[in-house]
Amino acid sequence: MGGLLSSLNTPYTGLTGHQVMVDTVSNNIANANNEFYTRQVVRSAAQTPLLVSSNYAIGQGLDTLTVERVHDEFTFSRYKKASMEKTYYDTSFSGLKEASSYYPEVDGVGIYNDLQNYFNAWKDLSTKAGDSAQKIALAEQASTLANNISATRERLVNLQQRLNDELKVAVDEVNRLGEQIAQINKKIAEYENQQLNQKANDLRDLRDQYEFEINNLIGCDVFKEGLKGSACVDENIADFEEGYTLTIGGKSIVDGTSFHPLTLDNSQNESGIYSIKYLRSDHKEFNLTNSLTDGKVGAILDLIRTEDVLTCNGTLGKLQVYINDLDTFANGLIEATNNIYAQSSQLEARSDALNINIQDALTTSGYNINNGSFKVVMYNKQGEEIGTRTVNIDGLTNMQSILDQLNANVDDNGDANASNDFDDRFVATFNNDTKTFAITSKNPAEEIYISIQDNGTNFAGAFGVNRFFDGNDASNIQLAQSYKNDPTLIHAYREAVDGNFEVANMMQQLQYDKITFTDSEGNIQNETISGYFRFIASKVASQTESTQITQETKEAVYVSIKQEYKAISEVSVDDELVNLIKYQSGYSANAKMVSTIDEMLNTLLGIKS
Repeated sequence: MGGLLSSLNTPYTGLTGHQVMVDTVSNNIANANNEFYTRQVVRSAAQTPLLVSSNYAIGQGLDTLTVERVHDEFTFSRYKKASMEKTYYDTSFSGLKEASSYYPEVDGVGIYNDLQNYFNAWKDLSTKAGDSAQKIALAEQASTLANNISATRERLVNLQQRLNDELKVAVDEVNRLGEQIAQINKKIAEYENQQLNQKANDLRDLRDQYEFEINNLIGCDVFKEGLKGSACVDENIADFEEGYTLTIGGKSIVDGTSFHPLTLDNSQNESGIYSIKYLRSDHKEFNLTNSLTDGKVGAILDLIRTEDVLTCNGTLGKLQVYINDLDTFANGLIEATNNIYAQSSQLEARSDALNINIQDALTTSGYNINNGSFKVVMYNKQGEEIGTRTVNIDGLTNMQSILDQLNANVDDNGDANASNDFDDRFVATFNNDTKTFAITSKNPAEEIYISIQDNGTNFAGAFGVNRFFDGNDASNIQLAQSYKNDPTLIHAYREAVDGNFEVANMMQQLQYDKITFTDSEGNIQNETISGYFRFIASKVASQTESTQITQETKEAVYVSIKQEYKAISEVSVDDELVNLIKYQSGYSANAKMVSTIDEMLNTLLGIKS
């Protein structure tokens, strides 16, 4: 009787065990469409048998050991990395694709076409130097070119700022997820019991999801001390760990249940571009900006970094390079144009406000001044040359030396006449308050005109003497305001007489001449204006194309590794339904055993009565 009653325990364990199996299958099916849910399985074994005699032992039923995740940490790490790389190139390509759309260099569209129209307008003016309609047309083409250059730069800056805003959103999300992981770690520690094989499977799935998302956003390394993992064949696949650390840029953001947030700072950046910093528990601050090269944040930084956030190991962001290239192009166009236009005779000459002192060497002043010479030629109202003063520039020449050479008492004409030389008719000055250079007439009533004709120095172009284009880069290039107001004031001549068009001819020739472009890093490139623009536009196009190719490759790798990961951990509803039938059958069989033992007990009770 007692033996029969004890036999009830065996099917009872079978019933409870198969109930757990059915519940686990039900949970799997319910979460089949949950991307980060890891398939769970019941680990079971036969209970320790009962030793009846020295000859045999009787089994005691089913021992349900644990419910565990079918999780392979190695495959999951590869999946995270593939997704992170895909995210990086998705973000990079998206930004570069938009940037490249700002250079629509096709027939009839784009800055290159504007350049052609601009030079053609000078060509048209050279045939009709005094035609007001041609001057108006030139002013329109010059304004169109300048406006499109400025607009392109503004679009690049706006893209840079939008991505900078996305950077803040991404870092804020990283901090939110990191804090959630620290809280999850606390819950896991409270729930799990290694001795009892009690596992927080769902919490670990959620933590894996947050790890995955952080890795996509910024790239991270996770260290789990004591972790074991395999492809669902080892009961020790359980993720019990003695320590958990998540690092970003080599700094610990999550340490067990502790969380250390990233911070953003743009207070020292004129463009408002963020630096990403980490404050250690001992209050020591680290700038991580240049060490973050992965995920969405890494891609954004690769696009938007500026000089202000760089260290010795940093590189300039691609968008900032494009902006700088456009500035270099605009500066070269402005200075080359103005250097030629300074040859159009005027009653006086005035420079921009200059960031130099009178004693500063000009060739090392930060302006594009070269060794060489220029001459100031005087013309009367009839267009006749009446005198010339030559100025030499070398490595030691400063503004005082320029003044001394222009104001020197020299017999320019060699006629022993002390009243008809350059210094007799004009005076050169440098105002220390306004920092402006000027050549003005001593007797304006004479109506003597001057033309500054350069021989390699770029003096007039660099210092903005008698400008055609205002500004010094792509942000502020524009047609000089006086010509905006009245285009008929544009001069096509060197000598101020009708039928003269030397300046217009030199302007249209400029499109074929190589000029010097000096970029923000001091690199010098000699190229035509159109050629340099094609160079900077092709840089955008080639980097966009290269990134697209890599992005497509990373996409293919990601799809492959995702399939590998899903093959291990993803729920198959069909498989689970097969398991459900199997477990239902086992449950029914054990229930039948209970019924059978019940009948046996009734038989025994009937015999006794």
